[in-house]
Amino acid sequence: MRRWIICAAVAALGALVGCDKGTPTAPAGSTLTISANPATIALTGSSTITVVGRKPDGNPMVAGTEIRLSANLGTIDALVTTNDSGVATATLHGDGRPGTAAVKATFGDGSVTAEVDVQVGQSSGSKPTLLINVNPNNVPVRGTATVTIVARNADGSSVGAGQTVILTTTLGSLDPQRPTTKADGTATSTLNAGNQAGSATVTAIMGISDAATAQVTIRDGAADVSVQANPSTVPSQGGTLALSAFVTNAQGQALQGAPVTFQSERGTLSTAGVTFTDTTGLASNSLTLTQQQLAGVTSFTVTATTPDPTGHLLTATTTITVQ
Repeated sequence: MRRWIICAAVAALGALVGCDKGTPTAPAGSTLTISANPATIALTGSSTITVVGRKPDGNPMVAGTEIRLSANLGTIDALVTTNDSGVATATLHGDGRPGTAAVKATFGDGSVTAEVDVQVGQSSGSKPTLLINVNPNNVPVRGTATVTIVARNADGSSVGAGQTVILTTTLGSLDPQRPTTKADGTATSTLNAGNQAGSATVTAIMGISDAATAQVTIRDGAADVSVQANPSTVPSQGGTLALSAFVTNAQGQALQGAPVTFQSERGTLSTAGVTFTDTTGLASNSLTLTQQQLAGVTSFTVTATTPDPTGHLLTATTTITVQ
């Protein structure tokens, strides 16, 4: 009989020990508060979530009380426990998706909850705005223009120094392609027009900003000129020669509208000023020579000049033989 009493006592003690190891529960009327630090994180950043549990009398929940956590965006531990101060912490990790993460804490039967929002990435209401200007907005091939970007925060203030602007262009090239803003929120780059004429669209983006664009006209320009006379010989008694100059662009294509100036060491040109190339890239003139103008001359030269896109003159020369 005595042995049975001892065994029963041991069993009862074991039951008490088992209850002591169970998960603590908070009494009815307990409350939760929750906070996030920081409240805004990068797309793959993290925020510390702190939950404080208190009993109805204001004292901390018993250490080890389980708090369940969930978030509709990012990842977070599903279960945490309070410490002696009734505080439980977890880390919300951004998973690359932008938006507002609603973090929810519950305990017990789920009737007591607390929620906090964490902004993952910048919200649409806080995205910066960009203005872009290209000066000049009409440049020749091989020319340059200055690209200026003005970046402002949502409240209109300057974004500050060190922010990277991503620039692209449909024609030509940009240097640098990733300028950074100065303290006043401006950034600059240089558009190098290249050899191809057309309309260039320069685009700027910073962070989650909308794209800002500017249009630039790249004018075609002369890259080469040649000249010839027909015939290439003239009798000593004089005569008339037909002169033609052929102007091409950087792609070797005929350039229309290029200004050409003819000059001759002898004779008189029918057009003393500038002539312009036609749709085939040709500019025409004629040269009349008299016997007196050719006296004692065995040959002379005729030149044709046209400016390239930078203003430098391209020159071609042909030699006329006097017979």
